[in-house]
Amino acid sequence: MFDFKVSTHSHFDEACRKFALTHNMTELAQQADMKVQALRNKLNPDQVHQLTVAEMLLLTDLTEDATLIDGALAQLQCLPCVPVNELADEKYSAYVLKATAEVGMLAAKAASAEKITATCRRGVVEAANTGIRCLMLAAIAVQSRIHSNPTLASTVDAISGLSASVGLN
Repeated sequence: MFDFKVSTHSHFDEACRKFALTHNMTELAQQADMKVQALRNKLNPDQVHQLTVAEMLLLTDLTEDATLIDGALAQLQCLPCVPVNELADEKYSAYVLKATAEVGMLAAKAASAEKITATCRRGVVEAANTGIRCLMLAAIAVQSRIHSNPTLASTVDAISGLSASVGLN
């Protein structure tokens, strides 16, 4: 059904490095009930020890930072994660505005004639991931609004059915 292919790029290794630089390893190791050196080693791609899936999930849960999950998904050539537990229908406009801002940042980088450095590339990837995340949250918020109103949901279903029967899809 799906054709996953592991990327030859080191997306997960880069995610581990970024995650380690972003967070206080001493505090995080204590929260995760790990030794700080063990955590540093597991986040260092040059070391033998690697994060387990359970540890990756725990660190993501403790920090609410999707960097490790996004890195693992990018390694499989998949899009970033969309944490639907963040979904709030009333934040629809905020999701759309944030996605628009991220796309604007991507457009500015694309139009720039400057050399793309590693830091610049990381920023572009982060902006793209945030934009995708916000667009999906906006789409889910709209879907939730439609399905929370039975009359509107019935109307949408009827129109979808008509367009399918007429061959508009």
